[in-house]
Amino acid sequence: MNRKRSLVFILILAVAVSFANIGGLDVYALDEAKNAEAAREMFEIGDWVVPHFNYELRTDKPPLHYYFMMVGYKLFGVNAFGARFFSSLMGVLTILLVFLFTKKNLGEKAAVYASLVLIASLHFALQMHMSVPDPYLIFFLTWAFFSFYEAYRSGSKWQLFAFYFAIGCGLLVKGPVALGLAGLTALLFLIFKKDLKWPTISRLQPFSGVVLSLLIAFPWYYQVHLQTNGTWTNEFFFKHNINRFSDPMEGHDGIFLLTFAYVFVLGMLTFLPFVFQSVKHAFKERKSNDALLFVLIAASVIIIFFSVSSTKLPNYTVPSYPVLAVILGYYLSKLDKYWFDKLANRIGLVAYAILLIGFPIGIYFGIAADKSLNHLTHLSYYFIPIALVGIGLLVFMKQKAMPRILLSLMGGWLITTMFFFHLIYPEIDRESPVRKTLPTMNTEARIIAYKRLNAAFVFTLQREVKRYDTLQNIASDISNAPAGYVISRTEYREELEKIPGLVYHSEARDTFENPTTLVMKWGNP
Repeated sequence: MNRKRSLVFILILAVAVSFANIGGLDVYALDEAKNAEAAREMFEIGDWVVPHFNYELRTDKPPLHYYFMMVGYKLFGVNAFGARFFSSLMGVLTILLVFLFTKKNLGEKAAVYASLVLIASLHFALQMHMSVPDPYLIFFLTWAFFSFYEAYRSGSKWQLFAFYFAIGCGLLVKGPVALGLAGLTALLFLIFKKDLKWPTISRLQPFSGVVLSLLIAFPWYYQVHLQTNGTWTNEFFFKHNINRFSDPMEGHDGIFLLTFAYVFVLGMLTFLPFVFQSVKHAFKERKSNDALLFVLIAASVIIIFFSVSSTKLPNYTVPSYPVLAVILGYYLSKLDKYWFDKLANRIGLVAYAILLIGFPIGIYFGIAADKSLNHLTHLSYYFIPIALVGIGLLVFMKQKAMPRILLSLMGGWLITTMFFFHLIYPEIDRESPVRKTLPTMNTEARIIAYKRLNAAFVFTLQREVKRYDTLQNIASDISNAPAGYVISRTEYREELEKIPGLVYHSEARDTFENPTTLVMKWGNP
């Protein structure tokens, strides 16, 4: 494959996977619905400073991803496609950055493999299908990492400017974590290179560069501080940064090794038999290859940082995937038939093949165990291509046919990824409480909520759903309207039935969650 064709090939696959059915999937997941709705409300009101969800102050994240979604709404309408368009674009651009960086520093073949590692990662693709801050942080951090390395190697002022500019954008996406991860990676790289010297520091201009990064972000932080009388500032920095790091939030805790499982098992599942060998190989070559040293440090900083964080979520460590893809892509480009000479390699590949063969069976029983989804066990059939890949691995291993193994892994997971977004997930969408309850309701009537509210209702209705925490407030509200609905959870049904005139309407289990959404009604809406 010549150079131009390889880039076109990668871009076609990147677009096909990153944009796969983004307009055909509901905005349902909790974080996605809240972010998409916050952007919608800013778009509706015309407020570019203060984020809101359900018309109440939202302090979770800075606004850059909201801005992109607002542009998406302007271009494509207020819908799932508009909310996700730029998230998917960030996925394509991240893959492009990985290709260009790897090609320049490790060769064309390694660049193709590194790009395919990301393209074939279902978890990476899933992140790029979400209207959340993570796709933007992943892109800007990747851009910052690669720009720093190129600025260090070449002395390019444009690359140095890009490094600090990308950090500034990261500050507007998720806050200080962008500066911390990029800055610590750069510092450790200079230490390991034994080049933390004044001439190098002076050339990299860290003081003026950080000022540039802060200037990009500061105007918005200052304005939101003023317009919320400091409330946004206090809650974001203390609750959503310091407290999230020091204490587990919303039940998302876990042991130190959980983060490593997220990265190496969930994120790099497609090439799991080669992941640890690739890291080991890069570590051995770190002294002779600065690019490998740099991406090793970048990946380690991200993974270790979130390992020691008390709050653990699978999406937190996805920024490590692009730099890990470089490591894995370089290793895959070097593989040949001699890889099979090691007994440990063969055992690992056989174990992985068995895992793939059993994948549809595991999915079948996993769905069957969920009472709200057990009628969808047929979805496990879409994972049969993975099982066939597992069988193929056993055959190709005997032939020592490494190219066929790698090709079958990439092909099998790509097919499964397209099945997932075009066939599997749409069916799961139909089981959500939003899909099951809203069609039975007169959505023009008064709709309020008691205690807990599924965020997807707000985005779907595209209006405020007033939420109350006391029965007195509910009773007062319904007395002012002849008819309407109360959305809550089944655990509060007995409480709500104490209000005269409020009766049961419907319920539906929250997809992949324990709660069950409850809809009560009064009058004849």
